[in-house]
Amino acid sequence: MQIALELVPRTLSSLLDEAKTHIANFPKITAINIPDLRSVEIKSFEASHHLLTNGVPTIPHFRLIDRTLTDLEILIEKLIPLGLTQTLLISGDPPFDLATKAPVVGFVPSGVKAPQAIEHIKKKFPQLKVYAGQDSYRQSFRKELDYCKQKLDSGADGFFTQPFFSEGLLSQWLEQLPETEMWIGLSPVTGKNSRNYWETVNQVVFPPNFRFDLDGNCIMGRRILTLIEQANKNSYLMPITISADKYLHGLRFF
Repeated sequence: MQIALELVPRTLSSLLDEAKTHIANFPKITAINIPDLRSVEIKSFEASHHLLTNGVPTIPHFRLIDRTLTDLEILIEKLIPLGLTQTLLISGDPPFDLATKAPVVGFVPSGVKAPQAIEHIKKKFPQLKVYAGQDSYRQSFRKELDYCKQKLDSGADGFFTQPFFSEGLLSQWLEQLPETEMWIGLSPVTGKNSRNYWETVNQVVFPPNFRFDLDGNCIMGRRILTLIEQANKNSYLMPITISADKYLHGLRFF
């Protein structure tokens, strides 16, 4: 099982230091994920360019809602000579106002769809592993599974999933995609604000016995990581609201 660690780029120097430290201290971490966040000044391309230049294996995320196919192609083309071997293309959500619980008025999406982008990038860069997103919460199981199969038909090499908070739900997906490469998401959810974000923005339904504290998240995380390892899949960790170091040590899976 490979494990990727997602880090939000606040500054390029701190990102590089943190990436190198975690890879050195936790040998199962094989790459650094760089999310493409509208709220962060340093975007995935710039951060990934810096990490790759300094020899850090990196998986940049690209939000399709913000880019044309030409923009996407230009960015990826600049990263490949630096050693880029894999990337994640996600549809992306429009800007969301947590106060009003509604999309921001006036935003104009690019119109680029995930299957279209996957096919385009795989044809342009056949040596590149192109992953797509999988989301257990945005629509019915049947519709999401059909959408995943559409992405595979378009050339996707596998999936990066939204975080799982239930072994039962993960088992359903592992049953349906046994031969597909998957990077299973894990993210600690601690406190009222974090819970509100996942329930409001991502439509997550937490199990009735889910514990919203670090110890409870780490206990559940270890069980899910064991299930992932048994299924011969990979994982990526998203310590959004707490330090990566605290979460990695709490998991005690290394």
